[in-house]
Amino acid sequence: MSNKNKHERDEIFIKKQIKDLESEDIILHPIYRSDGLMLIKQYKALSNDLALKIKQMVPGVLPAIVLSPKYSLEAFNESQHYNNDTLITELEKICSAYSEYMQVPLEMSALIDARTRIKDSNEAPEEAIYSEDSYISFLCKSPFFSTFEKRLESSHLQLRAKKTKELLINTIKSNKILLDKLNDIKNYKDIILLHSINTTCLTLTIGLSLELAEEDLVDLAVTNLLIDISVAQIPKAQFESHLKTKILDTAFYNIHLEQLKKLSQDLAIIRKESIIFGVLDQYEYYNGKGYPKGKKESDISLFGRIISIAQAYDEMVGGYFYNNGIRPIQALQNIWEGRGAKFDPDIIRIFIDRTTVLKVGQHIIHSSIHQGTILGFTDFVNYPLFPIIELQNGNIVDLLEVENHRKDN
Repeated sequence: MSNKNKHERDEIFIKKQIKDLESEDIILHPIYRSDGLMLIKQYKALSNDLALKIKQMVPGVLPAIVLSPKYSLEAFNESQHYNNDTLITELEKICSAYSEYMQVPLEMSALIDARTRIKDSNEAPEEAIYSEDSYISFLCKSPFFSTFEKRLESSHLQLRAKKTKELLINTIKSNKILLDKLNDIKNYKDIILLHSINTTCLTLTIGLSLELAEEDLVDLAVTNLLIDISVAQIPKAQFESHLKTKILDTAFYNIHLEQLKKLSQDLAIIRKESIIFGVLDQYEYYNGKGYPKGKKESDISLFGRIISIAQAYDEMVGGYFYNNGIRPIQALQNIWEGRGAKFDPDIIRIFIDRTTVLKVGQHIIHSSIHQGTILGFTDFVNYPLFPIIELQNGNIVDLLEVENHRKDN
């Protein structure tokens, strides 16, 4: 590297390891969880809590690029430093490093600024609707969403997944009110932006596995998005209180529904029966002990049963309720233990089978002690969360034996 380029790099950005991130660092690329869902969006200024969350969720030795203290983010954008060749080269290295850690493919489009012009490329920056400030851009750049069809085993499902994504994006683009409301989420709270994208990806995964028609899959995704759209209409102070208490109270639920009623005056899609019940039933429990009607089993709408699982998983991993989140495998364990009580056991089974976390050959952090590569399962049908893994030191451990030994003692 020439002295000029090195000086330019040092002036514009600093390369760190995840374990060295600090409060007030501005991340120049998104950071993704091991399951391929977003943890921190691009250009996020870190607080102490966010820095701690990243360190707990992402291996400390992975690289991260932060803005040099010599630059403000405004100056970085005005000078179009997102086009800096050295920065792009470093992002390519990060893409490679994260691809080994994540359980879904990571593409450069998920890391770079949408305005970036790649050298030797004839492609122009994305049109305005896909600008860095567009909700659609955030959704399309999510590794889980962008590589959706690549993780499916049959050409039939791959084609259906690709078609569903196109239908969903076209549905959003063709409805200005819906698009505007989704764009409003960005200015409300980052946690809602990420949560809405992550849960939409998860609901589509489950819906595809249930062989829902493409139109129903789009309605399922829109139902999930409408839940977060309505939340973004609630006064921030009240929502902050909801997050801190972790309790779904009647007042919050009623305000939530009142906002949806107002939105339905302008958004006709909300009036579809499947969407209405999908929103209403998201807090119902499979055993009848949920809210607000105490519906039970199949009386709960299919959309409601699907969305409740996706929402619960992302809330646990993403640290939704002002906590630092838990590992994906721990969240799956919690959901698995809730089958038949809070969640539909058949849909849970599909969710577990479809997750990218529990695949042979994948790296898994099961606990601080048991980290390694999945070799297989002793009993995947009954104990899907306890694989046989090869530890980093070469030892092979059957986590089901470890769990049984723990219970016996």
